[in-house]
Amino acid sequence: MAKKVTVIPANQINKKSNNRTQKKKIRAAAYCRVSTDQEEQLGSFANQVEYYTNYINSNPDYEMAGIFADEGISGTGTKKRTGFMEMIKACEEGKVDLVITKSISRFARNTQDCLNYSRKLKNMGIPIIFEKESINTMDATGELLFTILSSLAQEESRNISENTSWGIRSKFQKGIPHLNADNFMGYDKDSDGHLVINEDQAKVVKRIFQDFMEGWNLSEIAKRLNDDGIPGVHGESKWCAVTIRRMLQNEKYKGDLLMQKTYTADFLTKLQEENDGSLEQYFVEDNHEASIDRDSWEAAQLELLRIDRFKKVHKIKDTGSCTFDPFFSKVFCGNCGGKYIRKYWTGIKSVFWKCANAEKAKGCTCSSENIREAALRKAVVVAWNSLVENREEYIPVWEKSIREGDALQRLRGRQMIELTAEGTIEEEITELTRMVLTEIIVKDKNNLTVVFMDGTKKNISL
Repeated sequence: MAKKVTVIPANQINKKSNNRTQKKKIRAAAYCRVSTDQEEQLGSFANQVEYYTNYINSNPDYEMAGIFADEGISGTGTKKRTGFMEMIKACEEGKVDLVITKSISRFARNTQDCLNYSRKLKNMGIPIIFEKESINTMDATGELLFTILSSLAQEESRNISENTSWGIRSKFQKGIPHLNADNFMGYDKDSDGHLVINEDQAKVVKRIFQDFMEGWNLSEIAKRLNDDGIPGVHGESKWCAVTIRRMLQNEKYKGDLLMQKTYTADFLTKLQEENDGSLEQYFVEDNHEASIDRDSWEAAQLELLRIDRFKKVHKIKDTGSCTFDPFFSKVFCGNCGGKYIRKYWTGIKSVFWKCANAEKAKGCTCSSENIREAALRKAVVVAWNSLVENREEYIPVWEKSIREGDALQRLRGRQMIELTAEGTIEEEITELTRMVLTEIIVKDKNNLTVVFMDGTKKNISL
């Protein structure tokens, strides 16, 4: 028996229902982006926002679902593009039926991101219309053309990145800097791009260098700045030891400029890596006015190196504490070499120091005796007064350091001459101890060796 097939015209399906139901408007959203904050680009950005606002509102079939925008943001990734991610979230929440954007390069220059998010929206039934390329991602041929053009957009981004890098490096070769003065303390840029001293910030820089050479540890300097409410480069008082170290090592403060310290390892992720020799660097001596004299800057580098070696020899992590104790990480056991730690006898309210390796909880591998803090203070007083009383014998040594030594030795020589000229002391002075004391070796509770920053050693019997 032959089958009979009847074709039902499409306009007859739910005809009654369609007649009664008003046509639903499409909730359209637009995405706009410019990749730099230059004036001409910002103009383009404002024009994009205005254009799509008028475009959507003037279309009787559309209902405004939002203008999502990112200003001065690269299109090679989506991590920092808050406007883009807000748009995706609105789509996921069912608030958007259609996305309109100027071009594929405005949407993303990363092929993977382009495909991932277009397919994500397509699976939700949300098309993306790219006006410049006349692509609708819901069309049959849209995906193929979209894939090809998004790859071209990514390649264009690569070319732009490489051309930009080449331009910057060409300037480096001519000694022309490319830097953002907003990211480090002490300098601004004038209208010609030259570094000029920011007097208010320079005072903070000078304070940091002075504190460091007077014996304050990096973490201690940071805490003091935070306690005093000193604003950092971005206006907030959020100092840390790493920031202090980077400032001390920044060659710009002595008037020089090292260019290409870092480089962009991946144009898509914008990942910055330290230039460990992968690319050329360019050093310009006397590029601008120094805020720290060259000798003081060099002395700071040598002191950083000395501290690093000191920590390695004594196997310690830090040489400063939040209590600003001048003996912290400077007292060591003459028996096992272990670090002495500060303790407190609650009953008699007395402070003493104990070898960390003599702690019962750690297996008690050392039998060294405890020593009262008062004994440490007395040892410093006796050793310092011995230096002062025999000052004439040491002056030739310090003067030789000033004439022939490196920057740090010259500084220490000057410090010792100036400080010993002030005479003997009756009790330990914290500021003096911090500046001149390198370490104390405890042989037993009555016999100690006090070592000063200039290398002088004094064996003390109490």
